Amino acid sequence: PTCSPQAFPLPSLPRKQPTVLVVCGPAQNGAIGLVCARHLRVFDYEPTIFYPKRSPDPLYRDFTTQCEKMDIPFLSYLPTEVQLINDAYNAVVDAVLGAEAEGSEGREPCATILATLKHVRIPIVSLDVPSG
Repeated sequence: PTCSPQAFPLPSLPRKQPTVLVVCGPAQNGAIGLVCARHLRVFDYEPTIFYPKRSPDPLYRDFTTQCEKMDIPFLSYLPTEVQLINDAYNAVVDAVLGAEAEGSEGREPCATILATLKHVRIPIVSLDVPSG
């Protein structure tokens, strides 16, 4: 079965298990994902971040530090067993690729991440259209 994209308000995510996996790419969209994780934490969600290729940009490093200081956990790897993701999280925020990423979807680590996300059964909220 194919999933059609749809928008839904964040409050529609159940608060009983408010876990959200935020998957961040190396460029601007990944930085926006870090900011998103911070905001999710402020609104009583429990974000976990996967950020495999960290940008050397000082602003992005600051966003990473802010998330760490808010005790938002970072995964060291993305499980390839999709059921682990489905069981552990209520939703995934896709901050992998943005408009600046032309042609990046075929490069690692983005290709493997997107291949994994293609198979999850929980809602995926894409911050930008290219990887969504």
